[in-house]
Amino acid sequence: MKQIHVACLLASSTLTIFTAQPAFAQDTQAPAAQTAQSDYGLNEIVVTAQRREESLQDVPVAVTAISSEQLAQLRITNVSSLAGLAPSLQIQMQGIQSTPLISIRGIASGTSNNAVDPKVGMYLDGVYIGRTVGAVFDLADIERVEVLRGPQGTLFGRNATSGAISLITAAPSGEFGVKQLVSYGNYDAFRARTVLNLPALGPLSLKFAYLHDEMEGDTDNLIGGKTIDFSLREPRFKPMTYAKKLGGRNIDAFQASARLDLNDVTIDYHFDHTDARTTGRATQQLGLLPDTSGAIAGGIYQFQPMFGGVTNLATERLDAVANATSVEHMTVTGHNLTITWNQSDAVTVKSITGFRKLNQRPNINDLAATGGIRFTAAQFGALLQGQGAAIPTLPIGPNDSLFTLLTARSSKQRQFSEELQFQVTQDAFDLVAGMFYFNERSPALDVLGIFQPVSNGVVLPTPLDTVFGSGVTETVAKNSSMALYGQATVHLTDQLDFSAGLRYTSDSRSTDLISVSGGQGGQLKPGLYKSDYEKFNYAAILTWKPNSDVTAYGKVSTGYVSGGILGAIPYGPESLTAYEIGVKSSLFQNRLRANGAVFYMDYKDLQTQNFIDGVQFFSNAGKANIKGFELEMDAIPVKGLTLSGNIGYTDFNYKTFILAGRDVADVARPTYTSKWTARVAAQYDLPEFDGGGRPFGRVEGRYRSKNYLTSTPVENPALEKLNTVKAYWLVDARAGIAGLPLGGIDVDLSVWAKNLFDKDYYNFGAPVVALTNVYDIGRTYGVDLTVAF
Repeated sequence: MKQIHVACLLASSTLTIFTAQPAFAQDTQAPAAQTAQSDYGLNEIVVTAQRREESLQDVPVAVTAISSEQLAQLRITNVSSLAGLAPSLQIQMQGIQSTPLISIRGIASGTSNNAVDPKVGMYLDGVYIGRTVGAVFDLADIERVEVLRGPQGTLFGRNATSGAISLITAAPSGEFGVKQLVSYGNYDAFRARTVLNLPALGPLSLKFAYLHDEMEGDTDNLIGGKTIDFSLREPRFKPMTYAKKLGGRNIDAFQASARLDLNDVTIDYHFDHTDARTTGRATQQLGLLPDTSGAIAGGIYQFQPMFGGVTNLATERLDAVANATSVEHMTVTGHNLTITWNQSDAVTVKSITGFRKLNQRPNINDLAATGGIRFTAAQFGALLQGQGAAIPTLPIGPNDSLFTLLTARSSKQRQFSEELQFQVTQDAFDLVAGMFYFNERSPALDVLGIFQPVSNGVVLPTPLDTVFGSGVTETVAKNSSMALYGQATVHLTDQLDFSAGLRYTSDSRSTDLISVSGGQGGQLKPGLYKSDYEKFNYAAILTWKPNSDVTAYGKVSTGYVSGGILGAIPYGPESLTAYEIGVKSSLFQNRLRANGAVFYMDYKDLQTQNFIDGVQFFSNAGKANIKGFELEMDAIPVKGLTLSGNIGYTDFNYKTFILAGRDVADVARPTYTSKWTARVAAQYDLPEFDGGGRPFGRVEGRYRSKNYLTSTPVENPALEKLNTVKAYWLVDARAGIAGLPLGGIDVDLSVWAKNLFDKDYYNFGAPVVALTNVYDIGRTYGVDLTVAF
């Protein structure tokens, strides 16, 4: 609690300074000087964090908003690129590029299974995105991104314990306009985005956008081009080919928007479709785990130099690996119809209807990094029987191999949601209330092989399947959720508001468990399982505005995530209660914006995923408390120079953590989560040329303190040291010229570099027989050209 106490004193002192400073400046500054200094400042940001439009500085919510201009300046191209832009927001890929691991204030969301609800809610134009898989949206033609920190248990569609990311697309302008971006970079990266606005046809406005984004992988695959045949294990999976390059992508995305403005009624329709072919990043091994499965793998590894196998064992980044990873082909399609009826100046009624679907074709990803192991079923049998001397004499073919862990999967999802929302604005109070309904169906098919032999490229079922838990898991998950919610804000005085919110949620889930492999770790037999959950969540906020430049608030809020069945593992809901104090300020004629918050959260029945001896464990681990603080600042100290930054501190402490029947709270820690995050950035815009065009330069650094790949220490000091990801900075830079007029066309031209100093770092891995790790991409650079007319 020491850090919270210090942070509270800091917030209190800051509030005193902020509330006194504007009056002092006003009294001592001459009117002429005020006029001279007010010709530049930070732009006002409007957000919908409380489901209605409000100034960022007035809303009593810890929220970061990034505009389309900022997204362009920062060269943020997809959701994963948002990492670090908001304090306590951490995002990384889980090897494969379709499933982000998103963490806000230490609570991570990213389980790829279709039966687990995200801890971070994601929304596209108000429509809830039900699955973490496929949530790496490209941010082409996005007007604004809002990152809300803390539980979302009252106003937003589905409950979430961690926070929410809301993407808002740009509406049609009603005026003819074309904007074309072309970009080229290393690894043959090519990106082209076209946005076309058509002239209004009476009350109807239309807009279309198309994106193509491709990049060659950055790591060679030593077994690229080989195939694997699952027909004996799962006939519905066709043979898959290992990618020759790892970390690549080829994406096409299309958007269409229409707005019908009928005075008091506005009808908005948005369509999006993404066709993505991506390849997982290179996976390596840091070392074998000191358990039974690691000991068996060690026996196999000692023969690899003799058979020409590749173990991918290394403590530094490898230039080439042997990964049994195929191209993952996924399509995501969405429809959104929003009808807004301004019934009067005081009453607005809104309907948000959404239908979305995703299709993840069968793919294989080498999470354990053992696609290069050469060993046969007969040799493995001899090893288990203690006949090591006979292993070199047994024949092995050129396409014979053995996986310590093999995973291949396919999944689909269809979802429908409807929200009816009412907004009332009065002098004495404001009210947002509504009803929400969500329904989804999500079938999934998973092949799991533990110490899985492959003969001449064909996956072999063996009598050892029952021993190690190999097999096929097939499920169909059906979920529905209904909610009633409302939040009222009473204006007690001109400076003091009190808000109270309440939400009732009813969740119904069913899982048709068609087949299950032993390695899933569950005890349920095939059959149809149903469960129902009900929850009341609340929020209470006291807001004080001592003047027009400062907002201070205190808040208590709750959130929850439904339970369900993962594979054959039943699990219960998790819940969280958060206490937060925050201050927002705009000072010095809006040339300095400083927003801060301190928080304390009680986290109960948290859902966690772990692997022991190659077997998956997913359970409600116990209890934890989380405390920390966040600070964001933007400043324009002199005309043309914009400084920005943030810092976040999150201290996550387990009180109870039951793992495999044992309480390990004394040594447990959150995975992939750093206590400290920070960001600093500076952009200088030079004076505009006489003929138009403005040169600019920008540099930015993002920091993460150390984090861990496993929730408990590895019982091997050398491996535990590698299990600890060291703190690191990533630096990006961009320079160019904006708004250059050429024959009636505005031209932007820039050069850029990400990870400028080519930092080698990994922030994802898994304890699956070996402790694996996935390095992120090194330095990338290129040139962007944008024309608009």
